[in-house]
Amino acid sequence: MKVYGKIHNVMKKERFITLVMNHHVEYFHMSNRNMKDFKNYFSKYPYVFLDVEDTYQVINHHRCRMIQHFLKIVLPTRKTPDIFYDLTMIQQGVKSIINRPENRLFIDLEFSLVSPLTYGTSEIVQYGFVLEDENGKMILEDSSLVKPRLKASLNIKTLLFLSRGVEDFENACSYIEFYQLLEKIIEEYQPKIIAWGRNDIIAMENSFKLNHLHPLDIRNRYMNLMQVIKNYYNYKQEMGLFATYGELTHTKVEEQMHDALEDAMIAREIFHLFKNKINQE
Repeated sequence: MKVYGKIHNVMKKERFITLVMNHHVEYFHMSNRNMKDFKNYFSKYPYVFLDVEDTYQVINHHRCRMIQHFLKIVLPTRKTPDIFYDLTMIQQGVKSIINRPENRLFIDLEFSLVSPLTYGTSEIVQYGFVLEDENGKMILEDSSLVKPRLKASLNIKTLLFLSRGVEDFENACSYIEFYQLLEKIIEEYQPKIIAWGRNDIIAMENSFKLNHLHPLDIRNRYMNLMQVIKNYYNYKQEMGLFATYGELTHTKVEEQMHDALEDAMIAREIFHLFKNKINQE
């Protein structure tokens, strides 16, 4: 259910805010994340629009409702109100970004796993690329294992994770081939680079340093698709790639096999499923 009112009191330690509703004080309890995100606004006692649970529960001896989402936080002023947070505005911004006409490169990387018995930095050992134009028509699909710079990167932990053997890397491309392909795609198509989470951009930027190569223009064109969906729905927890795909398609998803091309393809499908869904809302 949705409720609205001016904050009457804030109990930061217990994570409560109170509103005066129907001439009596109502308690509302929030998650650690919500308290962390919004606590700086509460001291000004703004008006809040909340999505809360229908039923009451007792927490720290207080009869309360759990806050599911903050929808809007606004402080009236003599001129224009100060809008501290507005989920509707965030959703409109997401729609604008998702619907932007541009080429898109869906990318997934697998990395070497560093254990206490091995030394060195995690390296890219497999990539999956899916390039499409602004209308969603596929331009390129490519994938390969990548020979790491350090021998220790192909340790048992990494090989087991990938379900590969050392012999599988005999015909793998070199890192410079991976780099040159990515460089060519960026120069020729100027795509938005879309991946699930932050790990891929961190791995790419670290790989430029490790291989002593000029950094490619990644960060300015990077989209963390997981964070975009999370922001749109105001989810509290991070979401898995395959779990999100299963939720959007209402299907049971098989166990992930840690294949970079498969993951890039799934990210692409999620993008278009999400785009279609929000444009229908």
